[in-house]
Amino acid sequence: MKKTILKSTIFVSFLCFISNHVFAQTIKADDETSNQFEIQVIAKLGTAKFKETGNVSLNGFTNGSDVLISKKITKKTYLVTGLGYFEFNGNRTVSGNTSSVKNTYLHIPLQLMSNINLFKEKAENQNIFLTIGLGIYANTQLKQEVELLDGDISEKNLGWNFGFSSKIGIKFKTSDKLNLGIGFESQSDFNKMKKNNIERKIDGSNSIYFLLGFVL
Repeated sequence: MKKTILKSTIFVSFLCFISNHVFAQTIKADDETSNQFEIQVIAKLGTAKFKETGNVSLNGFTNGSDVLISKKITKKTYLVTGLGYFEFNGNRTVSGNTSSVKNTYLHIPLQLMSNINLFKEKAENQNIFLTIGLGIYANTQLKQEVELLDGDISEKNLGWNFGFSSKIGIKFKTSDKLNLGIGFESQSDFNKMKKNNIERKIDGSNSIYFLLGFVL
């Protein structure tokens, strides 16, 4: 119970931090802010560890995509949110029997991102940026499919949980309206989904992402 309260407190504190940060930026001078938006389409490939009551931890692979909207709140800082979808796939062997597990998730991130110019003194290279970010997210497991030798098992709507995420990458400004990016993202659930007395969570996920950004 104490751990749950602590995690909830951290989650609420982070939301308050972002809200206060955004509010503070809205009262800055016009030359420090911009109403610029960007639509980001992101593809991801990676690995993850899945934990489930009654089974050993399962290492597997993830793949998915996000469609996000980014709002510039200072010259270097962005608030990003949207929707994502990803899958986890792994194989489990128990007592000589092998099963294939496929989980599908809906992902809702909220991130604070910053762009850092890598070549401040070279005008011709001011279109290459280091991007770093920190955020929180909500996940819901839409479905779990387990393939066995004697048949398949499928469950739907397995609950919600929350987690922390971090990003680091490189962004290339190819034109005033188009950005490309590549980087590394790490995510970890800090609480578990629960349904029918079975608890589930992604204990850690690391992925490479590829970004296509359309500036509005």
